[in-house]
Amino acid sequence: MSEFKLSDQLGAMAIIDELYQKQQLLLEHLDRETLHRNLQRDIKSYYQTQGLPINDETIEKGIKLWFDKRLRFNAPSHSWFQDLLIYCYISRNIIVFLVVIVLFICTVSHSSKVGRVKQLQNDINTTYNHIQDSKQSLDALNNEFIELNKQPINFVLVPAKKLKAIIVEALNQDDITPLTKPVFDSSSAIKKDTLNQLQQIDISVNNKLAKINSKLLELRNLLATDQQLAKLILSEPFINASKQYPILQVTVDAVLDSLNRGEKTVDLTRLETLYSTVERAEAIKNKIRADNIQLHRLNVPESDMAPVTSLQTALKADLKELNFTNVENYQTMIAYYIKLAQTPLNLIVVDNPNYKSGIVRTHDDTHGQSWYLIVTPTLPSGIAMPIWVKSIETGEMKLVSMFGQQVTQDIFNVVRADKAQDGHIDNNLLCQKTIGRLTFVCPSSVKPGRILEW
Repeated sequence: MSEFKLSDQLGAMAIIDELYQKQQLLLEHLDRETLHRNLQRDIKSYYQTQGLPINDETIEKGIKLWFDKRLRFNAPSHSWFQDLLIYCYISRNIIVFLVVIVLFICTVSHSSKVGRVKQLQNDINTTYNHIQDSKQSLDALNNEFIELNKQPINFVLVPAKKLKAIIVEALNQDDITPLTKPVFDSSSAIKKDTLNQLQQIDISVNNKLAKINSKLLELRNLLATDQQLAKLILSEPFINASKQYPILQVTVDAVLDSLNRGEKTVDLTRLETLYSTVERAEAIKNKIRADNIQLHRLNVPESDMAPVTSLQTALKADLKELNFTNVENYQTMIAYYIKLAQTPLNLIVVDNPNYKSGIVRTHDDTHGQSWYLIVTPTLPSGIAMPIWVKSIETGEMKLVSMFGQQVTQDIFNVVRADKAQDGHIDNNLLCQKTIGRLTFVCPSSVKPGRILEW
């Protein structure tokens, strides 16, 4: 014991005493029967000392009530504010969750509002810059119009004058609200009004720009057409060509009439196409002259040239109109006539027992008759050569190697009697064509009419 201080010992003993008293008090409360007897005794003794006549039943009942309430907690009454604080503390997790949600919503709403305001500012800046660019484009178009207005005009005076008047009116039209660079403030409503105003101005400027741009494009195309037309029809080759081919001048007059009526667009394709065919027409005319030279070298007499002349006259008339529809037919026919002039032919009556050598036509309207011998154009070697024959009955023209040649009744009867004797014709040569001729030389008993069917 001598090793410990007295103060330490006393301190430890005080704690032990306190713990002992708490233990005794706890045991006393926990021992219900002992506590009940002690309380009944002490209370009864007290009321006897005081001289109060209280029976044991009342004391017992009071003690039981005391035992029922002694360990029950009776919460003290609080103010509404204290109750609110208590409720908030108890529901703190829910309240914290709700507060976080409200703060999140407020943050998102604020961010959205800030984003809308920034978007409005960006839209305002973009629209303002676009208006400025459009105004610069208008200035550029004005300068372009000044340059175009200086260009000389040859044939498009009427439509060009109308277009220029429209462009000048559009350029001088002062329908655009004066514009100042927008200054931003804190009110989104004001920003929205500013954006609406700028958008209206932007639409007005764009409409004006589109109109002027469209009309300037028409003017550029019109002036280009004028230069193209002048370069074409004022050139010496075109002037000379239009004298030989009137269709060129007719087409030019039609174009100029359209321009004088104020039409802004004309198609020069037909005129250019026609003019491009002049060289082909000249080549064909040279071919006609070469064909005539070749026929003359073959000593074709003028009396035989009638079909060739008719063919060439018709083609020349087409060429004046720069119409090449019948060129292929001419080339075919002129090749035929040249070959015909180079070839000797005999017109031989068909001498075959199985074929007719002649036919009689009776005319329904006059009841008159015509006589035809069936003939074949034949080379000296005896080979048949087809020739072009025009039917006197139908007007049809075909390349055939057998046809009916009209003759007099006398020669028809002679041939018929000759064939009737032995089934053959002793002299079946009807006509001849020598080199250099286009027609057959026939006796007077042969008439010019021919038929293709019998």
